[in-house]
Amino acid sequence: MRKILIVEDDDAIRTGLCRSLSSDTLDTAGVENLMSARQRLDAERYDLLLLDCNLPDGNGIDFCRELMKRVTMPVIFLTVCDSEVDEVAAFRAGACDYVKKPFSLMVLKERISALLERAEWRSDLYVDRRYRFDFPSLEFFVDGTRVYLGSTEYKLLAALVKNAGKVLSRAALTDALWEGGEELNENALSVAVSRLRGRLGEKSISTIYGFGYMWVGDRE
Repeated sequence: MRKILIVEDDDAIRTGLCRSLSSDTLDTAGVENLMSARQRLDAERYDLLLLDCNLPDGNGIDFCRELMKRVTMPVIFLTVCDSEVDEVAAFRAGACDYVKKPFSLMVLKERISALLERAEWRSDLYVDRRYRFDFPSLEFFVDGTRVYLGSTEYKLLAALVKNAGKVLSRAALTDALWEGGEELNENALSVAVSRLRGRLGEKSISTIYGFGYMWVGDRE
């Protein structure tokens, strides 16, 4: 089930979009202002954001720019603002699409579908409320602040995140980090985990005593 958040102050449009976009595979929620949007995004993870430009408590473009500093998610603007300046500003803020009102519901559904499918291709990108890891680009952010990882820390994080929610044995992690070809002190893996926790936060990696470790991200 994919989740869409609709930020729109027009009650009729917001209610209509929630009803029309909801399906067996799409769950929608609507809010009328940016304060409520922040609360929702802090409490839950969404797969796509539909965002108006002009809202009672602020500007949607500024909100999008702020949001992109801490998460990565597709954003589609739905707005009556039809100036080229606003459209360019929206894309520069991180928007994926810019749809002017009035719009075709059928076309909007196709745009949403295309963006959600494209997001699924980014299996090399991990994002939750605290963390954003772009492995190919070697860019790692915690609460919007970039952190830098050494080679061993990078390999360890990649192995854990790829298997998020699964327990990896110490032997499996040792092989992933050092390819099983070195004689290692038994504390080497513990040291590597400790260093990674120091970069990302103690609760990001759970210890399963007597077996290994598991990536939990911001779940705890």
